[in-house]
Parts: sequence; C-alpha cells; structure tokens
Amino acid sequence: MSRLGNFFIHRASHENGKVTFEIGVDTHAPTLVNAFSETLDDIDHLTINYSAASIVLQSTDRSELTVREFMLVDEPSYYAHVTHEDDTLAITAGERPARDNLNIRIELEIPTTYHGRLEISSVSGPIEISNLHDLKSLAITSTSGAISLDDIETSNLSIDSITGTIKGRGLIAEDYTINAMSGNVSLMNTRGNYSVRCSAGSLRLDDAHGHGRFEVTSGTAKLCFAEVDGNVSAESSAGSVRLQVPRELEYGFNLETSIGSLKTPDNAHYSNNERNYQTGAIGAPSDLVISMMTVVGSLALETR
Repeated sequence: MSRLGNFFIHRASHENGKVTFEIGVDTHAPTLVNAFSETLDDIDHLTINYSAASIVLQSTDRSELTVREFMLVDEPSYYAHVTHEDDTLAITAGERPARDNLNIRIELEIPTTYHGRLEISSVSGPIEISNLHDLKSLAITSTSGAISLDDIETSNLSIDSITGTIKGRGLIAEDYTINAMSGNVSLMNTRGNYSVRCSAGSLRLDDAHGHGRFEVTSGTAKLCFAEVDGNVSAESSAGSVRLQVPRELEYGFNLETSIGSLKTPDNAHYSNNERNYQTGAIGAPSDLVISMMTVVGSLALETR
C-alpha cells in the first residue's frame, strides 16, 4: 500500500490474474507526537512561524509556555524547533515534505503572566487564538487560512491576511490594523481605534466601541457602533455602506456617492442636500465628524 498524506492506494493481485486497486482516505485524527515546555522569563518577544498546519493558542495558569504537536506521522524532522536570541523566543516549524498532507496541528498554551509581544506567521492553515490579555502587541500574518480571535486584550493588534476569513469577538486594543486581501471580516463586541481595509470581501462590525477608518474595495460594509468616541470614516469603491451610531450622538456628517442613493437620519440639518452629496449635522455643533463615500453603491447613516 502506498500513501500520500491522508490518501492511500492499495494494490491487490488475485488468482485469476486480475489486479485491483483500492483508493481511499484515512480519516484518522492526528495524534500527539511531540510536546515540550519553555520558560518565558526575560522574554519580551514570542514568535511562531508555522506552516501547513492548524495553529491554536490559548492562555494557561502554568508558569511556562507549553507546546504540543499533532501529526498523522511521527517523524522527528517535522517537529518544531526553538531558538533564543536576546529577549526573543522563536518557535519554527520543522521540515515539510512536498506534496504531503500530515494534518498537522500545533497547540500553544501561553502563561497569563506573559505581557510581551506575540507574533504569528502562517503560510496555510487556520489560526485560533483565545483568552490572551495584557499583551504589548499581537501581530498575525497569514497567506491562506481562516483567523479566529476571541477574548483578546492587547495594546496593538495587526492582521495581514491574503486569503481567508477574519472573525473577532470580545477584542480590546488601543489600535487595530487589519488588511484583508480576499475574505470577509467580522468583528463583534470590540473596542479601540480601527484601521480596517478589505480588498475583496464584506466587512461587518457589531457592537463596536471607538472610532476609526474603514475601507472596502469590492464588497459591502455594515458598521454598527454602540459607542463613538472619535471620527469615523467609511469608504467603498464598489458596494454599499451602512453605518449605525447611537441615537444620542451629536456629530457632523458628509456623504458622497457617484452612482447610488444616500440616506441620513430624519433629524439631520443640512448644509448641502444634493442627490449625490450631503453634508450637515445631527444635534448641537460638534468636532466629531462621520464621513462616508462610495463610487458605486448606496450609503446609509442610521441611528440605533
């Protein structure tokens, strides 16, 4: 029997001279093949460079970083290796055989006492991160694969994704920088200063607190703020944009579209009220400004 990753080909010879082949998929889950722990004393920068695998990170009350690797094949050359340099600890994937699917998963438990920088880089495979608090920064770079974040608190959060969805829930950051080339972005119950750009895919923000800039090249954007504490800008080259803000909020606004409709709250006071361009204010004069623009698509500014 020959094997290619999860796929197998079984050749059988029979007495009548016939030869048959059986082709199938091995659905067995990967098993634990490697585990180790590392101290993070005097470490301020933790980097994880791991490819062709699922990456799972969560917190632990234990004092050391714990790493577990799961694979279909127990091959030591595939194990991750660790390097120390100054205040940086790096975990890097081992060898990856060409044209093979080992169904690899790496699980990392990070001590709650670690408050430094965390950097994750992946070529392919999903990334799941949960229950990490008080980090200096969290930086994620992914070529292909879904990214899921839950209950994260960090000073700076940056995500660069080429292909794959991005989902976040219960996130707190002073600054967000999210760039998604292809894939939907969905954030729920988040707080901070946002800079979000989606090249191809929809953008959805629910129960947001803060302010920021949102750009969608091709796709729709629906942004729902529970609290606004600064200027908000939302733009789309081709697609509709819907923005909801608290009813009691006072602000100035400007909306512009080349082809599409505009919608503003019923209590708006206009300084310009044209078909494709509207400016004005809601409530008393305010330094807070909401800007919305699209080339092709409708714009809706609403209260919640």
